[in-house]
Amino acid sequence: MIPAADIDVDPAFPAKLAMGLPDEEDVDEEGYGFFRDVWTIGEVSHEEAVRMIEKERRLVSLIDQASRTHADFEAMARAAEAGELEYLPAGYVAQHPDSELVRVVGAADEDDGALDALELGVAGLSYALTSVGCFTAASCRSHDSEGSWTDRPVIFFAAERPTVQWLTPLVHQSGCGFADGSERADRLLIIEAPSITNFIDLASRIVQQVQHQGPVKPSVDV
Repeated sequence: MIPAADIDVDPAFPAKLAMGLPDEEDVDEEGYGFFRDVWTIGEVSHEEAVRMIEKERRLVSLIDQASRTHADFEAMARAAEAGELEYLPAGYVAQHPDSELVRVVGAADEDDGALDALELGVAGLSYALTSVGCFTAASCRSHDSEGSWTDRPVIFFAAERPTVQWLTPLVHQSGCGFADGSERADRLLIIEAPSITNFIDLASRIVQQVQHQGPVKPSVDV
């Protein structure tokens, strides 16, 4: 059962917002934008993005099928992200010892989990954005808890104006939207959506567009 927020998003090109990649001196070992527990992903190839999207899509499908409540989904997602079977709902491993979900979580790296230390639902899109020249600063799928710092899936990112222009129709088609993230740092934008399913759709559209038309290329200013 994949959670979904009852929100409206704006898919229009954010023409009035500042855009551009952060200066190198403004990015340190903890990233950009005064976030906690973040890091710079670094370079991501098209092939790496495709592999991450496929891995994430399979995990989301497994957890969606196995969960009956949003609390179940949260527990299973956390288990996959951490590579820890103990985070699965109570009794799940005993009841489903041979399930694919148990095998995937059990085989995941205990340091980086199943998704290279990224959260379920934002990992694929973070890789896809990075692969087309964006700088991803922070992300959160939103959590079924009072401690969640966002009530919707979000990715804070920076990009050159032509890249954001290129992304805009894909953002619209996937049901995602843009928002202003500059309170965190100059030139930060936000991609947000009601559900991680929108993010997974957008990630797939990005790599498909690159595959069909080639990498993002600078175009006329908007």
